[in-house]
Amino acid sequence: MSKLGLDLGSSSVGWAKNVGGKIVKSGVITFNTGMSKGQSGGYVSPTRERREARAKRNLIKSRKYRKWELLKVLAEMKFVPLDEQELQIWSKYKKGSTRRFPENEKFLKWLACDFTYEEGENYKNPYVLRVKALNHIVTKHEFGRALYHIVQRRGYKDIGETDKETENQIKRRNDDGFKKALDIHGTVAKALNEEFLKKGKRARNQYPLREEYKHELEELCKAQGYNIQKEGKEGYKNKFVKSLWKAIIWQQPLKTQRGNIGKCSLEPTKPRSPISHPIFEIFRSWQFINTIRYYDDDGEKQVLSQKIKQALFYEKFLKKDSNFKFEEIRKFLDKRFQKAKRYNYPIDRKTGKYDTSVSGMPVCKGL
Repeated sequence: MSKLGLDLGSSSVGWAKNVGGKIVKSGVITFNTGMSKGQSGGYVSPTRERREARAKRNLIKSRKYRKWELLKVLAEMKFVPLDEQELQIWSKYKKGSTRRFPENEKFLKWLACDFTYEEGENYKNPYVLRVKALNHIVTKHEFGRALYHIVQRRGYKDIGETDKETENQIKRRNDDGFKKALDIHGTVAKALNEEFLKKGKRARNQYPLREEYKHELEELCKAQGYNIQKEGKEGYKNKFVKSLWKAIIWQQPLKTQRGNIGKCSLEPTKPRSPISHPIFEIFRSWQFINTIRYYDDDGEKQVLSQKIKQALFYEKFLKKDSNFKFEEIRKFLDKRFQKAKRYNYPIDRKTGKYDTSVSGMPVCKGL
């Protein structure tokens, strides 16, 4: 009897022909890998650069849309020297015409924090304006410019997951003194202005969180006389404050992946059950139990009795919250049979033990 063994790699295939338990011929076939060399020397997917570029484009696009949404709210309330038509020309695509940034002189001065066009002050930077708006009543245009500065960088939203880069940024918050400054001054604008800008340090290098910007937004609105009381979890009673929150802080939830769920192989008209569903865990466990066979004294495969199956399910599977090896099932069954048996699963040649991985029932055990 002849057997062909293959070892598949990313740039090669190793093969060997086994006849009667002996390898009679072997070799290696090499080919160009589907991966490309990275800067650090390893291999990376050729789509990585496209993916990273797409992520950057999406980030720029979402930031631009937030700015337009905020400017729309501010224009309606006369908080910015910009009329609706100018905003439409800049933000809306129209076939046959190009988008054009507003060339309104007052709007350009508004962006530069120069309010001399309405006999106001010319601020050194937007942080000084934000600090003033936290402590005093300011004009509509000054308040609008402070809000527009916040929407440009609204902080990192903590979703409970951290990677190496995030951990480094959080560590830097403490090392650079930003966390301490925030504890002293209470808001992002005051912390950055008092402890960084006034001391000649860069404010952009810090790592504020989304919740800290949300707190400053509420403090700004409160200082300008707006009601920041809430209705429910995120709904504010004041419509203007609610519209500001939606334009600056609100983040669109992730798109549902329900359309990617395949159909059940047993009931093709229905979607597959989630793997975290207790019923699926029970089905998966019984499906595996029903595949177990043992060899009798004559070398014939035999099915487990219903009594042993029930015991295996309740005493072994239901008590496992993670994957385990078939070797544990072997020990359990041998104890039931009161003698060592051979089973229809492969044995590792090095260890002499059954190495097949078996799924546990973490959800059912937790219930």
